Amino acid sequence: MSHANYSCRSIVFLTDDKKASSSLVKALVEEKFAVNLQLRSKQYLDGFVEEDMDLFIVEADSFSLDDLSAYARIRAIYTGLMVLLINDIEEMLQVLLYEQGVDDLLLKPVSPLLMLARIRALFRRNDKRMFPANLIFNGLEINGGLRRASYLGQEIPFTSREFDLLWYMAKNACTTLDRDHLYKDVFGIEYNGYDRSIDMYIARIRSKMSPFVDLSQMIKTVRNKGYLFAAER
Repeated sequence: MSHANYSCRSIVFLTDDKKASSSLVKALVEEKFAVNLQLRSKQYLDGFVEEDMDLFIVEADSFSLDDLSAYARIRAIYTGLMVLLINDIEEMLQVLLYEQGVDDLLLKPVSPLLMLARIRALFRRNDKRMFPANLIFNGLEINGGLRRASYLGQEIPFTSREFDLLWYMAKNACTTLDRDHLYKDVFGIEYNGYDRSIDMYIARIRSKMSPFVDLSQMIKTVRNKGYLFAAER
């Protein structure tokens, strides 16, 4: 059953086998998504990224080291959602895929019903965080509507998950935020006490801000408490 009209949402769907993916594509089309189905090739990752697409889906049986490096290149220009449909692979490779900016991994075979539910959830979380407002700190402009961040006019290419975290921290500037609140309010899940995904995303945000002197110390670690966005508007 359809829960919303997604006719304005554009999806690029890359697959090794169009016939095998037909049921998934049919489900997306019936949900009113605009789907561009393509076969992947050696250049598939770099060649099919479109700035105006809302979701990038890649279905593949395997992922090489070249694929991993390609995702890093994609995230330099594309800040939308990215979902991979994959076979059961080792945990470390899944971690590496998340670190390259992938928003969600679905293990094959995946039912159309589950795929749609996960995609709807991703869009809902993004939509709720798209506030029509700008936050400006020492030359850093964070545009909640466009989901873009820039420093003195130079765009900083944050991934969707990184932007969510940065936006939340910026809205709560000068407030120490612990992991419990960050996991619940940003990721929509309870903190299990040992996961360190937040630390990984903070490190990546800091790395992208570090070339700019005024931003390099903007996010601080508060020992045994959490993180602090140390800037005033």
